Amino acid sequence: MYGVLIIDVYTVHNMELRKDKSMKNEERPRDRGVARSRAAATAVLMVATFMDLMDSTITNVALPTIGKDLNATPEQLEWTLAGYIIAFATLLITGGRLGDIFGHRRIFVIGIVGFTLASLGAALSQTGGLLVAARVLQGGFAGIMMPQVLSSVQVMYAPEERAPVLGLIGALSSLGAVGGLVLGGWLVTVDLFGMGWRTIFLVNVPVGVVIVAAALLLVPRSRSEHPLKPDPGGVLLGGLGVFLVVFPLTDGRAAGWAWWIWAMLTAAPFVIAAFVWQQRRMLKAHGSPLLPLPLFRDRGFASGQLVQVLSSIGNGGYVLILLYYVQSALGFTALAAGLALLPFALGSMAATPLAILATRRMGKWAVLLGGMVQAAALTWVLWTIRANGAALTGWDLTAPLALTGAGMMTLIMPLTSIALESVPTQDAGAASGTLTTFSQVGMVLGVALAGTVFFGVLQDAAEARDAITTALWVPIAAYALAGLAASAAMPGRAQR
Repeated sequence: MYGVLIIDVYTVHNMELRKDKSMKNEERPRDRGVARSRAAATAVLMVATFMDLMDSTITNVALPTIGKDLNATPEQLEWTLAGYIIAFATLLITGGRLGDIFGHRRIFVIGIVGFTLASLGAALSQTGGLLVAARVLQGGFAGIMMPQVLSSVQVMYAPEERAPVLGLIGALSSLGAVGGLVLGGWLVTVDLFGMGWRTIFLVNVPVGVVIVAAALLLVPRSRSEHPLKPDPGGVLLGGLGVFLVVFPLTDGRAAGWAWWIWAMLTAAPFVIAAFVWQQRRMLKAHGSPLLPLPLFRDRGFASGQLVQVLSSIGNGGYVLILLYYVQSALGFTALAAGLALLPFALGSMAATPLAILATRRMGKWAVLLGGMVQAAALTWVLWTIRANGAALTGWDLTAPLALTGAGMMTLIMPLTSIALESVPTQDAGAASGTLTTFSQVGMVLGVALAGTVFFGVLQDAAEARDAITTALWVPIAAYALAGLAASAAMPGRAQR
């Protein structure tokens, strides 16, 4: 899952360096010469970013424990992940526009307050359904909070000063996501105060209170001079379209593939078509649709969305099933499960210089290389699980997962550059938001598809190895298709 988070922050980082929106800044710390205040405000934004990214992964290692404690169904466990991501993805662009209209600090504070209250609700949940509802609220408030971080950085720093700050935010994407796995695993394993898995959400409450107070004191007020209008109709239709695809895939097996499951899948393309029609109307009427449709005429941008979705299906699918398998079937503690995935993050960070070089020298062929490396590495994971059986340890997965991380970074760098290279500067924000949204949608599909296959095969502990080795073919196929789609559809230029 945290592979997609790295994609998200790298994407926005890449575009923000080319973008200089006109902002009305009511308090400019650099104009007043108060560098210390600016640094303190940045620290507040960084902590909020870290908390959000950490919470995106912290639930993964707790799923088996949550399932036992709440008697939650496999479908509800999948929705604790998918519900958060859907809400987050649906409200990202809208959150950015709300900040432009009403003020970035104001919307940031609202987002943090809502995120904190939703975390408390998740910690107090007594059923799987209540937990899913709380996670959806968490994701929604995170979606309106996160865009304010980048907007506030843009206001506080001149264009030539932003690169180091945005680079730190990029680093937080991997640290926060890995931190979520490790911290979540530790909290569940040590069982503080007998609270078990609930502590992974309770930890957000005091942190959220401190961030709100610090933001009100330190973060400057700012908003756009020419904000685009909100598009609630687009948000509803777009979110409904995703829901009509994801819900049947996630709950279809448990519902016996009833007629209404097929009715939802049948209705999905019509709702998506209505969304596209509504977006065209918004473009003609106000020039501010949720989805920047004219950008899809650019071959690099359009093909980049397809590759983004396919690669994100792989990232979203394998983490869920792998963490669930090693805990439920092999008896890993939550902490050991989180540490088992640490090589993925280390591999991605170690491969970054090589990925940059591959981007410059190979262009779209680096995307193909990255996709094939990821597919081969996950096939290695599959073979390792099959060969070791019940004797599997985290050390056995170290090399293949590190290679998977290296492949992911090799795919990300050129994908982002090629997809956004020819986008006009004035459309940078919309383009980066769209690419990020597509990555989140792909991750939701990955959770749904891999989870459906895994829990469909899984009947008892004796069949767990068959379930994981069968379900892993979903992300393997997604990575391979992402590489092939890039080589066939994306422009062939290398980056300089």
